[in-house]
Amino acid sequence: MKVSLFRNAKKQAGLTLIESMAALAIFAVIVGGALALFGGASSSQISTQMTSDLNAVRSAIKSIYFGSGGYGTANLNSVLVNGKRVPTTMTVTAGTPPTITHGLNGTVTATGATANFTITITAIPTDVCLNLLSGTTGWNSVRVGSATAITAFPITPDTASTQCAAAATNTIIFQSA
Repeated sequence: MKVSLFRNAKKQAGLTLIESMAALAIFAVIVGGALALFGGASSSQISTQMTSDLNAVRSAIKSIYFGSGGYGTANLNSVLVNGKRVPTTMTVTAGTPPTITHGLNGTVTATGATANFTITITAIPTDVCLNLLSGTTGWNSVRVGSATAITAFPITPDTASTQCAAAATNTIIFQSA
């Protein structure tokens, strides 16, 4: 009697359409979550690298010009390149003056301002800008685009957010102390 019950049953050959759709939906949710986490981690890593590179450039300029009484008023990129002081995460394109490009494909320009100097970085996305400003120390002032220079440190996340949200990509000017 048992044998006759199973003779008429059909074997299932694969997944049904509904089962396939459910599996794809679960997979899509997992991939979406992973991408969101990666985006946040990537932005944080880029900000950390950019902060490190800026500090390296600032230290290089200060050590090259130590004891000379000032920085002049010219572009300092040639001095950084000739002194082999450009961080390895940045690229240099020959020219007069040479162009230094950071990891987000924007430029880095160091310029003397007699008793101090500025470092201008371009093409900084809002999320990286916010992290850069929030972690900034040791500068005389920081200005985002044409906004008023910030001179009170540390910069609060609220102030950084207000400064960086004005554009999709920002130009930030750091003035040495």
